[in-house]
Amino acid sequence: MAAPYTSTSNNTTFIWKTDSRAGEIPAYVYYGPKDNVSHPIAICYHAGGFVLGSTALIPKNQVDYLVSKGFVVVLPEYRLAPQVDIASGPVKDAKEAFVWSQEAMPALLRDVAGIEVNSKSIVSIGWSAGGLLALSTASLPNPPSAIVDYYGMKYLDDDCHRKPLAAFSQLPTLPEEFTNKIYDGPVPFVSEPMFVDGKPALHDPRAAWFLTQLKNGTSVSACVPDGNYDFDVSRQFAGKFPPTFFLHGTIDPFVSHQISVRAHEELKKAGNESELLLGDDIAHVFDLQLEAQDPKFIKYVLPALNFAVNHV
Repeated sequence: MAAPYTSTSNNTTFIWKTDSRAGEIPAYVYYGPKDNVSHPIAICYHAGGFVLGSTALIPKNQVDYLVSKGFVVVLPEYRLAPQVDIASGPVKDAKEAFVWSQEAMPALLRDVAGIEVNSKSIVSIGWSAGGLLALSTASLPNPPSAIVDYYGMKYLDDDCHRKPLAAFSQLPTLPEEFTNKIYDGPVPFVSEPMFVDGKPALHDPRAAWFLTQLKNGTSVSACVPDGNYDFDVSRQFAGKFPPTFFLHGTIDPFVSHQISVRAHEELKKAGNESELLLGDDIAHVFDLQLEAQDPKFIKYVLPALNFAVNHV
């Protein structure tokens, strides 16, 4: 489900990575008019449970807002589970795309558009599964100056990720020979949406596989087949960590807001800067099709984006 808003910012496409099983993986870079300013970077990671989606799920009015505040905004695609596990696919790609944005992208954009980039000033932003990817960049040698986590997945070994979702309890049991077609072919970095015209996309093996995992409470564990969660950056919240903003709805049926409360409290206890904004009237991916004039955009989205703006 892509946001209906079309960006008005300048943009260009680069291949940020070539993978033997996935091919050429693109990153879409958005920027403002040419000027004499050195611009900070915002790298954004899309939602989709590590299994579905693409950068089309990143709200483009939020991209444009960041561009209007002087950012060069990078939207990288990343390889999707379960053909690769979460650690060696999405998390690995998120970190590598972050480093690419610091080390390679500035010169490429200068050559293409004459835009100067300050590679030392970068923030990470992520939605849902992308929230964990944004948080994961904190473990890099040159971490972001701030992180914004929209209703992000964290503490992947927590029991909250193993509860069958009641919303999908009535889904039919699908034959494994159909859902296992998700493993066929190249490793994808884009997919069809989970819902088409408001109905589960059970015709698509990838969406059907993921919906089955949500129904059974195995959507995370199925993507971590070795059961090793050491890659989960949530285990580092007790140490030094970049300033972080958490936005989460208390009526979110997909990712419990309690894990954002827990993360915020752990970061604060360790002496890190952390802000938490909870909303009792917002659910999962509430902002994907939200207009900039909507009161919820003003109440919830702008504080999150401005946290990034104020930390570069």
